[in-house]
Amino acid sequence: MNGCLTGWLAAKDCARLTADTRLATGDWRLCATAEQFLALVSRFDVVVTTRLHGLVLALRTGTPVIAVDPVAGGAKASAQATALGWPALVDADALSRDTLDHWWGWAPSGVGRTAAARHSMR
Repeated sequence: MNGCLTGWLAAKDCARLTADTRLATGDWRLCATAEQFLALVSRFDVVVTTRLHGLVLALRTGTPVIAVDPVAGGAKASAQATALGWPALVDADALSRDTLDHWWGWAPSGVGRTAAARHSMR
């Protein structure tokens, strides 16, 4: 699964940035506070994540998310996306470039941005 996702991202014409939700004051590569992380994510056009926290925190800032549940059959990320009514969810079993490309087009569109804004807590 990771190979498919990272290979797909590597082929995209975009600025890719790893943003870890782990906070640390002694590591310059990580945000020191939750507010710093939210400020960072709020500036992204789209977040692609395999993590529950990536999904929830991006939507909290109104940033569209492509959530990829890494567990075949769905687990935490799928349950949270369903509870939030978030459509841009890809199950590990259905992971394909075509599916990812579909959501890549949808997420930054007016429809995707409007959907994400409904979840914003700004």
